[in-house]
Amino acid sequence: MHNERVTMMTTMAYMRSTGRHVRRALVACSLAMATGCSIDGILKSDELPPDVTDPAITKTPAGAVAAYHGLVEEFRGAFGGEVFGRSVTAIGGMLGDELQLGSSSLGRDAVPVDARAMIEGVADADALGVYGKLQKARGQASQAIGLLTRYAPDQRAVTGHAYVLQAFSEIFLAELFCSGIPLSTLDYEGDYTLRPGSTTEEVYQHALALLDTALLLVTDSTRFVDLTRMAQARALLGLGDFAGAAAAAAAVPDGFSYSMPFLGGSSSTSRNFAFISLSLWSLSVADLEGVNGLNYRTSADPRVTTTRTATNQNGFGIFHPNKYLADGSSPIVLASAVEARLIEAEAALAAGNGAWLAAVNALRTNGTFTTRPNATNPAVTDTLWNAGSGGVAQLAPLADPGTPEARVDLLFRERAFWLFLTGHRHADLRRLVRHYGLNDFSVYPSGAYPALGGQSYGNDVTIPIPPEERVSNPHFSGCISRDA
Repeated sequence: MHNERVTMMTTMAYMRSTGRHVRRALVACSLAMATGCSIDGILKSDELPPDVTDPAITKTPAGAVAAYHGLVEEFRGAFGGEVFGRSVTAIGGMLGDELQLGSSSLGRDAVPVDARAMIEGVADADALGVYGKLQKARGQASQAIGLLTRYAPDQRAVTGHAYVLQAFSEIFLAELFCSGIPLSTLDYEGDYTLRPGSTTEEVYQHALALLDTALLLVTDSTRFVDLTRMAQARALLGLGDFAGAAAAAAAVPDGFSYSMPFLGGSSSTSRNFAFISLSLWSLSVADLEGVNGLNYRTSADPRVTTTRTATNQNGFGIFHPNKYLADGSSPIVLASAVEARLIEAEAALAAGNGAWLAAVNALRTNGTFTTRPNATNPAVTDTLWNAGSGGVAQLAPLADPGTPEARVDLLFRERAFWLFLTGHRHADLRRLVRHYGLNDFSVYPSGAYPALGGQSYGNDVTIPIPPEERVSNPHFSGCISRDA
């Protein structure tokens, strides 16, 4: 099996498919978690099919840029893609308090994630889907970087962007999964190295090293520079380095926003997780989930409004977020100035600086901040959102709640509403446990689990690494820790 996988990886490094299904299958086999892959098993023949170009074309400037575009597509799907909700935004929303199972999801493998009751070593299609996509994005980034560096050295900003997307993939792995994530590598020449698990801290640090390199390359693109700074801030926040995170975020101007685009339509590879099929959504926006969850639906806050679209087979309403179109075409904000200002506010609060509240209220009252992706889209109607000012809400200022605990609650509530369904909430809840010392039963949904009668939420705050990694990677022996 080992020699077969080496052959597979070497072949993949010199092949670029113009057919999506072939390219994705080849990329899937490039990773340690793909077991027993072979050319014959994927293509049904050892001969190149007609939709695969000559292998030599990859080793050209055009081939290098094509590899980069493949990375962007792979990352987009991992971040917020529609396929069965197996994306960072969807699975993080379920593990946190933003999303619950909707209609077609009931009885699916997503139940363990939604209920925070995942057993290490037991196959879970949703966890595997997200883990596989993120690891594939890492592998695709490594290949694109190698090809761009050698065959398109003038594309410095694009190469730097590939480093940023690789770093974001690792940040998402660190936020979602248990400590012990293997950072195996694959380069464009087909060489790969299987690695043992890295701790959560080590994964964040590795992402920061990638971002240091990115900053040296993206200097010609202000947008990529700001995105790199935001990735740095997010990784440092995950490490509990609030001052360092604020320093990185401070360089990001107020007008910055970086979104991953989605086209919608009939192709599941171009739709985001909010796509509604046949009037049913497999997910639903939660409200006061498991006692500790926020009141997203009933808050009447314009940042998190929803529409009831159906009733599921258990009699529960299915609520869709108004910020995303039902056809799955809405972009999803990956990083923004709103997040930058919230990071600065959190650092000020951690330092005992009263400026934290002024920073929060500046976002609410300025009238220029929004993370709503469809602010200028006339197809989106929401009477609670001030469309007359470009879709930007002006909210009443907040008063100081007076105690350290209440201040933290208020700040994290503001983060939840501003960054609603953009892949941040679970990382925030985990940080409350990891760096603020709170108990997971006071932070995550707890108590009776409504989707399955007679059962309760578990106590998982991380997703175990899928057992497929253990089968394919002899250096991996399981999670180092399941704690936050």
